[in-house]
Parts: sequence; C-alpha cells; structure tokens
Amino acid sequence: MLWAVDGSVRGPVLVRGHQLDGPHEVRFNDPAQPELLIEKWASEATPIGWREYPGHTRLRAPGCYAYQVDTQAETTVIVFLAKGPRVHA
Repeated sequence: MLWAVDGSVRGPVLVRGHQLDGPHEVRFNDPAQPELLIEKWASEATPIGWREYPGHTRLRAPGCYAYQVDTQAETTVIVFLAKGPRVHA
C-alpha cells in the first residue's frame, strides 16, 4: 500500500480501519498495529505536491472495509471492497 498525501497537509496523519460488513479490524505494517501514524514521510512533496509513505494493510477476511484518515484539519473516510480467500489464524 502506498499512501499519497497532498503536500499541503501539515502535521501527522492517523489511519485506522474496520470491516463494515463483519467484525474484523484492519491492521497495518509489520508487526501488525491497529493504527498507522505517519509522522515522517518516505519522500518530500513532488513537484505536483504529493508526499508518499509505503506500508502494509492487513485484512483477515474478504469484505467491505473503511479507512478513517485523520489530519489536523479534517477526517476522510475511504471505503473499499477486499476480495480473496479467508485467512485462518
């Protein structure tokens, strides 16, 4: 997963997630964490104004999920559908 954030966003970015049609939480990176806090960027803003941060999104089952992305200025919700096999722990 490559997070790309407009260069005008100041301060940290906090990402959390949950399955909308089931009980599963979204986890991030390795080791798996319940939140992704982006404070340091892998790149400076590009000429068109974007910064990037590579990471992992970990899901336990297919379904409908949402990320909640919080900045100092706003909250954005991103809904997505994950397809594929169920992972058994």
